[in-house]
Amino acid sequence: MAILEQGQLGLFNGKIGALVISKWKNSYVGRGKPKKSTKAPTAGQLDTRSKFALVGKFITRFPKIIAAGYGETKKTTAMNEAIRYNLEHAVSGIYPNYLLDLPNIMLSKVQVGTWIDAGLDPVMTALPKRGLQLTWKLEDVPGGDTKPTDILYTLYYHPQSQLSMSAPGKIVRSKLTVDTSMPRIFQGEVHGWMFFSSEDGKQASITQYLGKVTIV
Repeated sequence: MAILEQGQLGLFNGKIGALVISKWKNSYVGRGKPKKSTKAPTAGQLDTRSKFALVGKFITRFPKIIAAGYGETKKTTAMNEAIRYNLEHAVSGIYPNYLLDLPNIMLSKVQVGTWIDAGLDPVMTALPKRGLQLTWKLEDVPGGDTKPTDILYTLYYHPQSQLSMSAPGKIVRSKLTVDTSMPRIFQGEVHGWMFFSSEDGKQASITQYLGKVTIV
């Protein structure tokens, strides 16, 4: 792998002959063009590809949430870390009939040695006219670096349409409630998750699965 400096070509993604150029984090890297294998994939490879496709299709739909929940390190990206974790913990079933284990989906990762509180007693409730309300409480004695200004991240997922959305606007921990108007296509079963991130984005709470409600 080669690290490329920006020169006369400017910014570039793509192929030059047998060289594939792409951006990884803040650098542009060059790799040799992979050769197509003439061997049939093994049962293990098919199994892994099936899981990866399932988790990747779900997780990559909301990169901003994943960036806030996992952060990046020198060794990996937030998206890679999120896919790795959920591959191991949020897939159920037997090949080729794998399913996402929605209660075990984790949109955030608590960093070792630093942490902020999750929401206390969160409740997701369906409201009339396709409304959805989320409420939570504050701990009497906040733990770690928890602050009232921590930012709430939510994800609402509609399995039938495979669409997802979040609560509108910037919501802080001290608000304790947020209402969301759901599009008509979200009628039916909706699953929810939440976590908090510190204002500087360096810390995140554990993800909480909120269960499911029926939007009418």
